[in-house]
Amino acid sequence: MSIFIHQPAQSIPDNFRAFAIVMGIIFVCALVGILGRPLFFLAIFWPANAILLGLFLRFPSLRNIGGWLGAFAGFMIADLITGNYFVLTLFLTISNLLHAICSLALLRFFKLDFRQYNKGLTFLFLFLISAFGGCLAAAGFASLTVPHLPNTFMTPERVWTDFGMWWTGEILNVIAFLPILLAIPDQQTFKNYWQDQKLNPIQIKAFMPLLAIIGSVILTHFFIGPGAIMFPIAALIWAALTYNLFFIAIINCIVCMMLYNSLTAYYIAQSPDAYLITTISVRIGLMMLALGPLTLAIISLNRQKLYHQILYLANHDGLTTTMNRRFFYEESERTVTVIPQKKPAQTVTILLLDLDHFKRINDRYGHSAGDLVLQEFSRQVREQIRGDDLFGRLGGEEFAILLKDLTLAQSVDIAQRICNKVFATPICLENGECLHISVSIGLSYQTLPYCVPFQQLIKRADEALYQAKEKGRNQLCLEDALQQSPTDRLHAQF
Repeated sequence: MSIFIHQPAQSIPDNFRAFAIVMGIIFVCALVGILGRPLFFLAIFWPANAILLGLFLRFPSLRNIGGWLGAFAGFMIADLITGNYFVLTLFLTISNLLHAICSLALLRFFKLDFRQYNKGLTFLFLFLISAFGGCLAAAGFASLTVPHLPNTFMTPERVWTDFGMWWTGEILNVIAFLPILLAIPDQQTFKNYWQDQKLNPIQIKAFMPLLAIIGSVILTHFFIGPGAIMFPIAALIWAALTYNLFFIAIINCIVCMMLYNSLTAYYIAQSPDAYLITTISVRIGLMMLALGPLTLAIISLNRQKLYHQILYLANHDGLTTTMNRRFFYEESERTVTVIPQKKPAQTVTILLLDLDHFKRINDRYGHSAGDLVLQEFSRQVREQIRGDDLFGRLGGEEFAILLKDLTLAQSVDIAQRICNKVFATPICLENGECLHISVSIGLSYQTLPYCVPFQQLIKRADEALYQAKEKGRNQLCLEDALQQSPTDRLHAQF
């Protein structure tokens, strides 16, 4: 029952909200399909069933009693206000609801996690379940009941034709509309996208695949015929390798619906018999056309994610998830060196951190305890620095931080906070014993754009770290040049 109703104990306002949202969306979708239906034929455009399934999958909070009642009301009202009869409308509405009901039931039966639609063969399985489950059930129920009702537009003599048209129409709408709802980015993804666009504005070449699709679709209106289905395929493949899945799903839907509308209008203009003979073939062809770019986009997405995962593992320490030595040095070099077309840093601070007496921890408590100390230490440090500061593990218990665009006093304040935090926060082991650790820090500071080699900054910070160790550990020492300055004499001990 949970697959049909998500959190059945939801409050009345939640059910009313779901009712209003689902009813409004389904009413509009059904009304569009009804108004575009040719006389004496099934609708050529019926997105309501696929969108209903997508809403219930993508937004589980809508899948409650109110949501189901809203869907029922949306279907009924849209059909009744356009002049249909109540009994016929009731059976048509049941047929439409069966699509979502059977699809959800089969998803539960096969234990398919639709949220992983972009991994492996999940998308293909999801499509097959909907096509041979919900779509088939809806078409089968309608074909067995609607032709025998009064005032019907389906006749027993044409039952197999109507069954094929209903079924293939449902499948085409699923492949066109369901991916859009499943691929809608969440709020954080949208936020990250706009931030990326601010840093890296869209270039003109990014519009080339879209322009190619528009051109190929326009071409179909001048050379209309069965071969028009294939006109946009090259442009769609190009787009699938360029854009994200959500954008591809939208493009795919628009292209399929425009081609479908053009071909349907063409064959209806020829004769009703030509329309009936060709429409099932056209729908299957469009379904195959839509599957290609979606599958390619998912494969491309998976490869990109795998690439970024491998890149992350290559650049970060596996234990602490901080930057590894090589990546920290590379990014620090880019920060210190003025990069054209990018705002250079005004000041650079290097902090070298070394955990005091770490070998004793490994010798006394074991390496697992040492690993835990390194992880907790890394977490404590991250709490004291900014998100764009560079933080890396140079090796063993030695870490480094690069701070940019801070005054010397601000940099010293951050280093002191790290010392205080580490010394004041005990780390509890699995056996219940708590360890008190400390850290020694060496600091070097440089005003830019005067370019100094990064290795020199590291060397100066390392010499300051050595002094901190010599003076008793658990303290911050600044490089000699800063300690000798009367105005910048900042030396903190704990």
